[in-house]
Amino acid sequence: MISMLDHCNIVFDSLENGTLIVDEECTVWSWNKWLEINTGIASETIIGNNLTAFYPELDYKGFQRKIRTTLRLNTPTFYDASLSNRFITIPRNKITTSLLTSMQLQVTISSYIPSLKRVMVSIYDISDMHELKLTLQQRMIEITLLNNELRREKHIINTNLMIVKTDCGCLVTDVTEAFSHFFGFSKEELLGGSLLSLFVAGQHEVEILQMNECLQKKQKWSGEMEVLRKNGVKVWMDMVISPYLDENDEATSYTAIYHDITDKKRVELLSVTDPLTKLYNRQKFNEVCEEMLMRKHWTVDNTFGLIVADVDHFKSVNDTYGHQVGDAVLIAMADTLTGAIRTSDILARWGGEEFVILLPDVDMEKAALAAEKYRQAIEQMNIPEVGSITASFGVTVFSMGDTQEKMVYRADLGLYRAKKNGRNRLESVVP
Repeated sequence: MISMLDHCNIVFDSLENGTLIVDEECTVWSWNKWLEINTGIASETIIGNNLTAFYPELDYKGFQRKIRTTLRLNTPTFYDASLSNRFITIPRNKITTSLLTSMQLQVTISSYIPSLKRVMVSIYDISDMHELKLTLQQRMIEITLLNNELRREKHIINTNLMIVKTDCGCLVTDVTEAFSHFFGFSKEELLGGSLLSLFVAGQHEVEILQMNECLQKKQKWSGEMEVLRKNGVKVWMDMVISPYLDENDEATSYTAIYHDITDKKRVELLSVTDPLTKLYNRQKFNEVCEEMLMRKHWTVDNTFGLIVADVDHFKSVNDTYGHQVGDAVLIAMADTLTGAIRTSDILARWGGEEFVILLPDVDMEKAALAAEKYRQAIEQMNIPEVGSITASFGVTVFSMGDTQEKMVYRADLGLYRAKKNGRNRLESVVP
């Protein structure tokens, strides 16, 4: 007869993330295969010993405080594995273009055997979004294959995995405790309600259409969506939704597995955001521009525009008032442009004092009118110490056969002409 502990170890060894069992003193009681492979430390070497002997750099004061909180509240807690709050260092062995030599970790601490003051620590590699998605998909496969064996471990699943079941109308029929606790609803509040009510209104229309299309075809769907907790806080979830088919191959219900990727999304947002103005950076703008160039529905009368804007006499602002005031000018200009553009337009900081704007569904006349609107808005700004500033604009539109380089060249040419012709004006360059 296999013991309950042996069953747990089999389950832990099958997981695609690190799982260890430690007590309040940081003594290790379980160390799964994922950790053996990625740390190079065998389970028989570390089990029964203290983590301090292997990872002296871990912030044990903070770690033990999280363990005690988990045991006291009997609810999962998140350990912030940041530079100032160190966790165990695990090297990245995957071939990647990233400069990261160690994994960025997401660490969750869950109550396991409260009477022995033991907790289960789950470690997730959030270094790569694609790898995270593959891990979640693999987890779904594993859950299906191990369903019979995991019945005895239902409590562990119920308290650690966010799972929700719905009928064919997306009305909730069952949820795990982990799902209820994370979203802040009681199970009774969720049962009978629509799962779609958790989605942020007005967002993800494309994803919802794709999801419905997949489910109508009786296929599994996976994707990322921003959803709402009961307290109104928005969080990002990686979701996998699978239909349950009866003997007639008809879908009778759906099972959705959620995984919180909010912190990963924040890191992702930082990578495409200009730190000073909080606008998109040049890298993100290049990605969006390339996507727009690939669209096939543009015509002569309905194309997209590109505007390059440059603050006039910006060097003299820096020289006269200092770079801190110069930064304030750039932030004010970014805020003014953000308030002036349409929701469909894409605004980014190109570099230095230059900004770029993509305007979908315009012709040259409309693009020039938009640039004039932005010029006037900037002219009306009043910045402390500096007073008013002006900006010059170069405008062009997409034409068949254009590349991003060609469009930027034409917009830059227009900007050069605007500067040469007296500044605080716009110049359009026709393809």
